[in-house]
Amino acid sequence: MVRYMTIFTSLFACAFLLVSFQSVEAENAAPKSAAVEGQVPEAAQETAPTTDTEKHNAIDDIRFLETNWMPKLLLIIDNGPVLLDRETPEGTEVFYIKPPPLNSSQQTKDEIVYLHEIAKTERTPDAIKRILYENSGISAHSMFVNEGLIDEQNYKTLSLMEIIDNDNMFFILERKKYFERPRPSELDPTLKTVIDNPPHAAYPSGHATQTYINALVLADFDPENADVYKQFAIDVAHRREIAGVHYPSDSEAGRGLAADVLARLRTIPIFEKKYQAAKLSYIKPDLSGKNLEKADDMTTDETPEKSTY
Repeated sequence: MVRYMTIFTSLFACAFLLVSFQSVEAENAAPKSAAVEGQVPEAAQETAPTTDTEKHNAIDDIRFLETNWMPKLLLIIDNGPVLLDRETPEGTEVFYIKPPPLNSSQQTKDEIVYLHEIAKTERTPDAIKRILYENSGISAHSMFVNEGLIDEQNYKTLSLMEIIDNDNMFFILERKKYFERPRPSELDPTLKTVIDNPPHAAYPSGHATQTYINALVLADFDPENADVYKQFAIDVAHRREIAGVHYPSDSEAGRGLAADVLARLRTIPIFEKKYQAAKLSYIKPDLSGKNLEKADDMTTDETPEKSTY
């Protein structure tokens, strides 16, 4: 009996080993599947090509770095506006500006193509002289004076514009810092600029905002020449595009911000009182048969510095 049990046990052990060997052999022969359904095997992960989405995300991560900001401009943001509140009582931004187009968007691509085109066709000697002059650190309202669009005897108007600029500057810089939009040549290094990239982000355009807010004031004071004032502001902003440092959407956003800042300032009684006093005493320029000043005549009394807006 013992002998039969020994034989039976030996046969069972051999059968078990045979089955185990076949199972292992089959497992090695079959392709291994991922441990989790939908998981990409390690080998596939290593060789997977970069998708368009991943490339777009990498482009969209490009920002204007804080280390490239001029410190005194960051100080203006820290100090805040003079007349207007920094934010609403609810803690939200005072002025809403829609975000700039993504770096990877078709609009941004089209705008950069456009900047290349006008760099070839619109960088005339006169345009370059104006670009350099408007980048010299001169105030926006001084541009209007030198262009013959504001009579220098309008002391109250010029004083009003300085008050406007104090608050307007904060909201321009604060929005620039918030959006951190890179300059066009940071996305496309083949785009050559007439001037160095300013020491702050691109969106919205400071030149567009500051000249257009002055144009809106003058258009109200002198409706007959409203189009002249506004067109001059638009031309100044466009020359920043010709220079290669701004996208057209920067200029558009700047004009929208200008209208909002002026409207909000005029709700403040002390400001509105000064506004009406300046309007009442405003001396209109005589633009009949007058050619606007040429770039050759544009000089400043001080040593030119880089524009800070």
